[in-house]
Amino acid sequence: METIVAVAEHTSAVVSALRSAGWRVRLVAHGFAIDEVGALSPDAVLVDLQPYERLTRALEELAVGVGLDATPIVAVVDVADAKRIAAMVRVDDFVVRPVRQEELSARLRRLLKPRTAAGDDDGLWTIGPISIDLKRFEATLGAEPMELAYQEFQLLRFLVANPDQAFTRDQLLTRVWGWDYYGGPRTVDIHVRRVRAKLGDPCADWLETVRNVGYRWSPRPEPVREVKTIPRPLHLAEIRLAEGERDV
Repeated sequence: METIVAVAEHTSAVVSALRSAGWRVRLVAHGFAIDEVGALSPDAVLVDLQPYERLTRALEELAVGVGLDATPIVAVVDVADAKRIAAMVRVDDFVVRPVRQEELSARLRRLLKPRTAAGDDDGLWTIGPISIDLKRFEATLGAEPMELAYQEFQLLRFLVANPDQAFTRDQLLTRVWGWDYYGGPRTVDIHVRRVRAKLGDPCADWLETVRNVGYRWSPRPEPVREVKTIPRPLHLAEIRLAEGERDV
C-alpha cells in the first residue's frame, strides 16, 4: 500500500475520507519542517490548507524539499482558485472542494500507477542528445539532468512515444493528465513552455506548435557532417619550388 503524506489540519475531512477508503495517510501539520516530509518517503503528497495563501506557501516549501523531486503533489482548492493552482510549478494535480473521495482516489491511483511505458526493452529512449529513462523516471540532455517535474516528464514521454502526430490540447489533457482532470487547456500550454525551456536549442524546436490544433513532437537530430579539408592557397615561393621540381 502506498503512503500518502497529507499536509493538512488535524480536522481535515479529506484525510478522513482517504483513510476510510483504505489509503495509508501520514498527517503532517502545517508549520512542518521540509525534511520531515521527505524523511517519510511518501509516494505522493496531498496539501489541504486554507486560505489559498497558506496553501501556496506550503507548496513553495515542498518545491525545495529534499527527496521530493519526483514525488507527485496534489492540492485541494476552492473552485475560484482552480485556474491559479493549475499554473503552479510544483503541482501535479488538484481537486476542488467539496472533494469526492472517489475522484481523489482515482487521481491518486493515476499518479501512482507504474511509471513505465512501451519502448525499448531496457526502458531507455534516446533521441539525439535526449535520453529518457522510464524505469528511473529521469530525462537527461547531453550529460545534464533535465530536472523535469512529474507532469512535465509525462508530457515529454507521451509526445516522444508518438512522434510526428499532432494532438489537440484536449487530447493531451485526456491522454497525459487523465479524462477526469479539472484544469483547462491553458495547463497544457504552461507545461509545454516549461518543457521547451528545459530542452533548450535546438531541441525545443522539436516540440512544435501546430496552428489551430495543438502540439506535435517532430525530432530532427542533426546528422554527423563530414568535415572537408579545404586546401590552403600556396605561397609564391612554394609555387616556384613546385615548378622547379617539375623542370628537373
